[in-house]
Amino acid sequence: MKKLKVLGIFFLGLISHQMVASELPADKLLTQFDRLVQGEFDNYNQVNFETNGFLPKGAIPEDKHHRLYKKVTKLNAPQLGEYVYFEQTHTGGKDKPVYRKTIAIAKPDYQSNEIVVEQFKVANDFDVIENQSSLAVKSLTSLGKHCQARYQQLGKSFVGKIDRHTCQVVSKHGGKVFIGGNFVISEQGYWHLEAGYDEQGNMRFGRKDYDYYQLTRARQFKCWAAFKTDKFKDNGEAKWDFHPNIMLHNQGDIAEFTTTETQPKSYFIRLKETIFPAGNRPDVIEIFVHENSQVAKKSYKKALSYTWANADATRLGINLRWMQTSCHQI
Repeated sequence: MKKLKVLGIFFLGLISHQMVASELPADKLLTQFDRLVQGEFDNYNQVNFETNGFLPKGAIPEDKHHRLYKKVTKLNAPQLGEYVYFEQTHTGGKDKPVYRKTIAIAKPDYQSNEIVVEQFKVANDFDVIENQSSLAVKSLTSLGKHCQARYQQLGKSFVGKIDRHTCQVVSKHGGKVFIGGNFVISEQGYWHLEAGYDEQGNMRFGRKDYDYYQLTRARQFKCWAAFKTDKFKDNGEAKWDFHPNIMLHNQGDIAEFTTTETQPKSYFIRLKETIFPAGNRPDVIEIFVHENSQVAKKSYKKALSYTWANADATRLGINLRWMQTSCHQI
């Protein structure tokens, strides 16, 4: 009986050793990549710094970056593989329309010890989240020929590249366009740079200064807001418009409100974390209260009021008597 027990332990140990040995380095890299690639990312601060002169002299690019927001969600799409993602990119921020959405499939390359990611087109009217379990390869169209991004681990980050000499797409205006891309995915964010070239090697689009779009990884907050109206309860107290369960991220995300007053007023709140790139200003997280107008949305300075806390704060709020709001990290 004792012999059988020893043999059982030996075989169990052998099996678990084989299971561990069967996981190759690229498999482990893929699980780390999977954790980092998911999330919400926004370059609000990059745009803010370039627009408002927070950068040192000579550091503000001639061609200022426009604002981008990216959300990467993992899908349950067994027919496509274990590491499948839905990527949505907005120009101008989360509250602006989606200008690009793709499905990305990540796989390990055991020979080169790299992660290979291929992007596929998504029809504008197709609900990926609703139909994720039924997604199949035959229903996808690759973004281009030989356009996979290959990622290598560098420290705790992943550095990726699309080879501009091999990635080809057909231009809407006719002819071929060669696409090049560079990416850095880390705990801090998702940096990327893309450019298109004609068959003679001339740049058709992209940044000539090769300066990355620096999207910062966002933290998620749950907020509420209340606005005092010109209406009253039976006991004479003022009625308030209350808005619970508002989901905002900390990279310049906004929520808009319209009061139920006799003459309705519109406002928006903005939540943003600022990590200053230079100088001795303290890094902060802030809530801003704005009048809801296009002028206010384009301005990174003007607000009716604001409050701030240390950048690592998980809760903050403001009480102006006529309105109140509070946010806490989730």
